[in-house]
Amino acid sequence: MQQSSISGAFVPRIGSAPAIATTASWRFAQFLLLYSAVLMIFALFALGAGPLHHDMTEAWAWGKEFQLGYAKHPPLSAWLAGAWFTVFPRTQSNFYLLSTVNIAVALTGVWTLAGLFLDKRGRWAAVLFLVLTPSFSVWALRFNANAPLLSTWPWLTYFFLQSLQTRRLSFAIGAGAVGALALLTKYYALALFGTLFLVALLHPERRRYFRSPAPYVTAAVGLLLVTPHVYWTVASGFPTVEYAVSKTHYSVADARSHVITSASVSLGLLGVPLSALLASIGGASRRGIGRSKGANLNRDKAWLVCLALGPFVLTILTYFAFNARITSGFLIPAFFAFPVVALVLSGIVLTRIALRRFAICAAAIWLPVAVVSPLLGAHALGDKQKTRIEPREAVAAAATDYWRAAYGRPLRIVAGKKRLATAATFYSADAPAYFDSEKPENTPWVSSRDVEEEGVLFICPTDHSLCLARANSFAEGAAMRITREFVPHFLGVLAKPQSFTFILHPPKSFR
Repeated sequence: MQQSSISGAFVPRIGSAPAIATTASWRFAQFLLLYSAVLMIFALFALGAGPLHHDMTEAWAWGKEFQLGYAKHPPLSAWLAGAWFTVFPRTQSNFYLLSTVNIAVALTGVWTLAGLFLDKRGRWAAVLFLVLTPSFSVWALRFNANAPLLSTWPWLTYFFLQSLQTRRLSFAIGAGAVGALALLTKYYALALFGTLFLVALLHPERRRYFRSPAPYVTAAVGLLLVTPHVYWTVASGFPTVEYAVSKTHYSVADARSHVITSASVSLGLLGVPLSALLASIGGASRRGIGRSKGANLNRDKAWLVCLALGPFVLTILTYFAFNARITSGFLIPAFFAFPVVALVLSGIVLTRIALRRFAICAAAIWLPVAVVSPLLGAHALGDKQKTRIEPREAVAAAATDYWRAAYGRPLRIVAGKKRLATAATFYSADAPAYFDSEKPENTPWVSSRDVEEEGVLFICPTDHSLCLARANSFAEGAAMRITREFVPHFLGVLAKPQSFTFILHPPKSFR
């Protein structure tokens, strides 16, 4: 079966198509399990020499304290981390498992979206294309505020396009609900919202769509679901908005350097899967490239081009409009629709041999990476960036032991250098609450009375004078100070020792 259409409007597969829950075939499910296993191997060995990234432990530190919003971002990524560890034990491997599940949901969304346009081989090609990008692999293993965008954007686009074509209220409601999840992940979802609005304006079915209840139902459902967060934002003084605006306060030179680097890297990395796909197709690739060039100039297909490149273009435009500093993390979900649209516009129908070649290319890249991942992890111990291999799990365990030995009670509140303090909330058996002593309003779940009654333990790198000064100014004379060296190690390889200072501000009953 060829693409459902390479003309202006697609023909959605409704009725004859399987339900959304069973869209992925059994072979695709097997592929997801295999790919997830490869990612887990890479995460545990290549990244295992160091601690979880501080974005991940920050998500947990927030998520364990349920709020309708947090100091920097809307709440969804924190909620997911908090909910995940109510079911799974708090281990590094289980956090990476959450990341791989998120990637699997994202790829299933792409598979489902591609099913609106492409035959079975085309769907496989779209998924394999993304597997060869860092956005759907290495970068996505860091479960931060960008990660759920990867899984929500393809599903939002699927529901939206079905709603646009059919005007069915079920799809309109689905688009509103998933759109709310995307916005509750990060305000960067507005880039996709803008893209989909332009798609609707350019689509041949635009008049029927905007004259139907569908777009207004989508908007109403989305607004209803984000209302609690909006209320929190207003009541809290717009902290998430202020944080987003702070990304425009960098120097012009700094912002320009970041946007050039991020755009170049993101576009350049598409060259790997694109080259593999063209090599797999062989001689037909030239005809496909020619058709794609012609389609880009075709007004009826402008909506498809917008769908593929809209998120990237709108992101870059924020730099020109607001001097926004764009990092590679912003662009992680930007190209999720690119391979689908590229295959549609090229009109290429993959043969079984071509698809097999493309799958071999993917395996030829990922299987060696998995095999050598222990060597990558051991090599990281020689990295000059000490933070990459900080022994935060051992530091958290030591902090917990010191506190219990001194006061005979569980550690309830931890502060200090953010990456160390949030890591302690995750790795410590006591799962203490994170307290931002510099800006207490950022951690409203810890009140001044809680600190007075329970005490607080500060963790600082011994050579970090600012962290130590803040801890000393907060702690009283009764505070206990301990300095200790830790030696990072992995698979029998030792790194240079690192020194940390613990400052124990005692509970009220010990003062």
